[in-house]
Order: sequence, then C-alpha cells, then structure tokens
Amino acid sequence: MLIENLSEESEVGDSRNLSVYEQKIKDEFYGLCSKCNQSKTEYYWCQYCFSKHFQSNFDKWTSGNEYVDKFIQETQLKGRNPAEILEWIPYSRLRNIQNIAKGGFSTIYKAIWLGGRIMFFFGDEEIRDSIKIKDVDYENAKIDGIKLPLQEHEKNGSYVALKSLNNSSNIRKEFFNEWENYLRFLYEAKNAGSNYFNIYGMTQDPKTLDYMIVMDYLKIGSLRSNLMIKKYNPNDKYTDLCEIAESLSGLHKCNLVHGDFHSGNLLFDDKLRCHISDFGLSKPANANSDEIFGILPYVAPEVLIRKPYTKAADIYSFGIIMWEFTSGIPAFNDRVHNFELALEIHNGHRPKVIEDTDPDYVNLMKKCWNNDPNERPTAEELILELNKLQSKYPIERDNRIEVPENAPVIKDHPLSCYRSRKIDSFTNENIVHEDTNSNYDMENSVDINLYLNDEIIETIED
Repeated sequence: MLIENLSEESEVGDSRNLSVYEQKIKDEFYGLCSKCNQSKTEYYWCQYCFSKHFQSNFDKWTSGNEYVDKFIQETQLKGRNPAEILEWIPYSRLRNIQNIAKGGFSTIYKAIWLGGRIMFFFGDEEIRDSIKIKDVDYENAKIDGIKLPLQEHEKNGSYVALKSLNNSSNIRKEFFNEWENYLRFLYEAKNAGSNYFNIYGMTQDPKTLDYMIVMDYLKIGSLRSNLMIKKYNPNDKYTDLCEIAESLSGLHKCNLVHGDFHSGNLLFDDKLRCHISDFGLSKPANANSDEIFGILPYVAPEVLIRKPYTKAADIYSFGIIMWEFTSGIPAFNDRVHNFELALEIHNGHRPKVIEDTDPDYVNLMKKCWNNDPNERPTAEELILELNKLQSKYPIERDNRIEVPENAPVIKDHPLSCYRSRKIDSFTNENIVHEDTNSNYDMENSVDINLYLNDEIIETIED
C-alpha cells in the first residue's frame, strides 16, 4: 500500500534532503528510547516500540471490515507520532452525540470521546489526551435527541466531531485511497511545520451501519460561518490566506489536489489558525473516482467541461475564497446554482470586485480565477505574494471589531447550494474552442452541452 511507500520515503538517513522534522529524528533531537536505544520520533514517542505495542493488540479489536482494519493497522505500524496514527473507536466510547450540520454526502455531529486519543505509552499503559468534562456537558446530556448521554461517573474525555458518511455500510476499497492521500499530506505538513487537521480514526453507527470519521472539533467553525467578522477585520485575511496557501502548497507538493476547496472546508481552531479539511473526503464513500463533486461557485471552468481536476483548479477556488474575505458573503449567493450560472462561469463571469480592495490583492485574486489554468499562480507563488501583503497590513489581534448589531442580514438564494454534490458535465470537444490566448472562446462556447443535475439542488435551510 501507499503508506508503506511513505514510510520508506520518510526513513531518516536516506539520500533525500531531509525536512527539519526528519533531521531532528536523525540528530536524536527527541532523545533515545530507554527501551530499544533507537532515536525517538517525538519527545514521548518511539515509532519502533509503539508499533510493536499496537501490533500486539491487533487481535483485540476489529471494525468488522477487512479494509478498515488493515488501513488502521498500517497507520499504527508506520506512524511517527500520535497525529499519524488512526484508531478504531468503539461507538460505545462516545457520549452526547449531537447533530450540528448536514452536508451533501454526510452528517456532522459533535460528541465527547471518553478517554481521547493516545498520546504515548507508559509501559503497557495508554496515556490519552483528555480533559475534565464540564458541568454544562452533564446538563446537555438531558437534552432531547442527544444520543448516548453522558453519565455522572464519566469524568474525562475529548471533544470531537463525527462525520457520518451516508450509505457507507459497504465502503469501497477505493475510498481508502483518499485516506492515504490524507496521510501523505499529513507527513508533508509535519515535515514542513504547517497547520494540519487532525483525524483520530473511525467508528460505526450501530443502527445505520454508516461509518463515521472521528476528527478535531473546532468550535470557532468554518470560514463561511465567520465571513462577516472577517469583513469587519480586514487585516485578518492576509494572515489567514498565508496559512491556507502554505497548507495548500503542502498538499500540492505531495502531487495531490484538494478536489472540493471552498470556505466551508476551512476551519479555525481556538488560536484562530486556519486549517484545510475534507480533501478527498467530500464525496460519497461509494462514489466512482472519476465522478465530479463540488460546490458550483468554486468549481474551475475547465472542470465543468470534464477537463482534469488539477492543482490549478484548487488555485481557482482559492481566488473565489479571496473574494469572499473582502465581501463577507459566499460567492454567487444571490443566484440559482444551475446550468445558467455554470455556463457564465465557464465564459469568464466572476463575482464583482469589492470597492476599495487593495489593487495588488485584486490583481492576485484575478490571476487565481483566470479562465486559463496555465495563467494561474502556484501555491508557492501565492505564499510569496501574500507575505508581501501581510507585511503591509499587520493583523490586529488586540483591536477586534465585532459585527455591528445593525449589520444587514445576508440571506442566500433558496436555490443556491453550498453543499458538495455531484456535478454532471459533458461537452462536445468540437464545440468548445480555445483562442490564441489559451482562454476559452466565449463566442463559440455558447452551445456547450454542459448539464448540471438540477434535481439534486437542495434548498438551504434558513
């Protein structure tokens, strides 16, 4: 499997240029393990010893699915630190399971994981990351609709999010290719010291039999839910976009693309650091790999006509996100997300630039959403340009402006759709032409046979 290749690539002492993290391991920065005398791979983590400990427990648990078991086991054998391992988490170890959001192909819950994730081993004892459960959680346990309510004698746990994958009881082997991609990115992010989004493992709803991904619960929420506060604190966007670009660069260095990059997949932690989430996991668990999924305003024009999804398509989405930082609203939220909008996007229509936006920012944003993928900057180029802008506009953490109480309430069009969904698109290559500037010929593209399945547009609840 791919994870094995990753481990081989990550071994210290090979011929590659080592990352800072790998060099630390090689230089015994974290010290030597008192048990095996090998270099530790984090202060309290010995990959050699802990992998053996995990392996000795393989016969003590099972998900009931061969592919799930094998995948989790491989992460436990290859993980260099707690962030790089996954666990099978019994559903019975979760408490106060509460529905908080519904996506196109999944439902998101908030929960308490009794015990929390493994941080290290002390002898044969597992030391887990947990905190004292708050009094309010015992009150929340009494709310109607809460699944597996917290009991009075249960004192410690971790707050997590559960992403329940619709119709995943017969999960495809191909689904784990996307998880392998996540681990590739995680290795790169750890090596580079970039932000990354923690995934702790998997569980299974015993009633629906749908699999659930157990991950970080970031209570600040997504960029989309914080767009107005970002509008009133405009200097935030330079720091936030630098962090996003750095994570995107890490993804692209792994020769991966996100595939569903939008403001709903950018999450803030308690320290207001921005994390990319959901790459490769924003489609049905039983989907075919060549199907297109996404949210229309962020889908690059070339993807709409079934050209390959590339790194440049992620950069297009980045440009739309740049616009949202300046507007405080989701792109094209006043439009029906249908064939007509798709055709306009393909023909070069973009959101109207917000007045008084920094000209250098506007130029960079327009480069990102250029109709020609070859004219868009790389993630590395974005980092360089955004660092220049960031130096002009330092973030004002101690002078935050709250959204005014009389700020206008923005409502999305009832037939806009900000949930990932399948986008069916077909084209006759004889109809779509490219002009001498490598931009699509707008005059000849009006007959493009591009179809969006309007039957699956869902009305967004207020």
